[in-house]
Amino acid sequence: MLKASLNVRLSKAAGATNMSLDGMVADLRTLCTREGFQEVALHIDDGVSGSVRDRPGFMKWLDDGRKGRAEVLLAWHVDRMTREGLPVAAAILDVVEGQDPATGRPAHKPVRLMDFHGLDSNNGSAFRLQFVLQAEQARAERERTVARNRATAGRLRRAGRWAGGRPPFGYVAVPHPDGAGKALSINQDEAAIVQEAADMVLAGHNSARVARWLNEQGYQTRYGKMWWRTTVEQMLTGTAILGAVTVDGEAVRDAEGRLFQPYPGIIDLPTSLALRAAFAPKSEAPPPKGRAPARLLSGIITCGTCGSRLKVAHKGPGTGTIYRCEAQSNGIPCARQVNISAERAEEHVTREFLDGFGWLPMTRERVTVSGSGDLAAVDDQIAATLVELGTAAKPETFARLQTLQAQRSELEQVPQETRIERVLTGRTLREEWEARTVEGRRELLEGAIELLEAGPGKSHGRRGFNPSRLQIIWAEGEHDPDD
Repeated sequence: MLKASLNVRLSKAAGATNMSLDGMVADLRTLCTREGFQEVALHIDDGVSGSVRDRPGFMKWLDDGRKGRAEVLLAWHVDRMTREGLPVAAAILDVVEGQDPATGRPAHKPVRLMDFHGLDSNNGSAFRLQFVLQAEQARAERERTVARNRATAGRLRRAGRWAGGRPPFGYVAVPHPDGAGKALSINQDEAAIVQEAADMVLAGHNSARVARWLNEQGYQTRYGKMWWRTTVEQMLTGTAILGAVTVDGEAVRDAEGRLFQPYPGIIDLPTSLALRAAFAPKSEAPPPKGRAPARLLSGIITCGTCGSRLKVAHKGPGTGTIYRCEAQSNGIPCARQVNISAERAEEHVTREFLDGFGWLPMTRERVTVSGSGDLAAVDDQIAATLVELGTAAKPETFARLQTLQAQRSELEQVPQETRIERVLTGRTLREEWEARTVEGRRELLEGAIELLEAGPGKSHGRRGFNPSRLQIIWAEGEHDPDD
């Protein structure tokens, strides 16, 4: 009995009318019985497109032929093997004919290829023609399907319907209010995350810091992955959080260049433009920064003798880490150099901070610009019109640009006011502290401490950590106990 290796594939887009995996496996086993083959392997690719060449099951199936584990390769149909046409068909033929794909020389024993619909490599030259034609037909069918699906999705989006797939972060798909198809509604929990991330950027944090904060909080992307700088910027600069839609990568607009926004927005257009400006490349690169602070109080704790900032140092093996005044080594007078245990100082400051203020509700800054909505909308339309002029310089497009520029000149005369307010996050300061890493905790302390000084220790007698050496003056504001 010839040994046979079986491979079946079902696309992730398969619907109820598609042949099931169980059905295809049963058909191939019927073929094995009819031909007198012995099944030695079954490789399944479930939910994988035929345009993916390195499907695990497909690659193992071909290896069965190359390594001599099988003498016959069975598939349900050519379009189950590949939908890429000639390139992959040639790779399969190399395995069937036992050739090295690079040199064309014999590399292993030829194997037989069959499918459930009558394809058989034992049919000589007729097989090669039939196989290549069917592979190309499968490729053409895939391209027609992709084009058809793209056109359908475009029509649905222009009609204000959600075309399917994973909703943007911050949204959830719901039945459309008029009963036809789906729409997007705001996911309040995710929208709060988007808004907080936007507030961090407008307060001066870069995308890397925002990504670290998202990961610290345990938030994941829509695909269940960690956040990176690029995914943060894509989320905050895209049109999705405005409630707008895109077709073929371009935002849908009306004849006047206004954004089509069929869904509720998480942020408004002025905020969106401010975020894009924050992420835009700067004309002058910022000066290089030194190493990031290594410990909680780095750059915060100062010498009570000379006022210099203490540096992290190690006294020696097994002695732990200390904060030490290095003013004298830098040529600055210091009557009495200060050293203090880093671990004990950090524990004390943390305890004082959380005992005093940990119960307070956590807030964050939110930047809003009043009177800027119309100006932002016109700026957005001007930008879209300029892009359109680059591809089609029509008279009506020039006329629209002139009209928009005139509107912008009028709107610039309207006074605008930037307002910074603090909004509740729904967490206490202690809960926020526990969720953050050292970097995030430093940010909390930097905003809460006006002065942190370490005084000199004992020059003789029994030594040890004395909390009274630390003088803490808390900053006024949200951490002020008198508030």
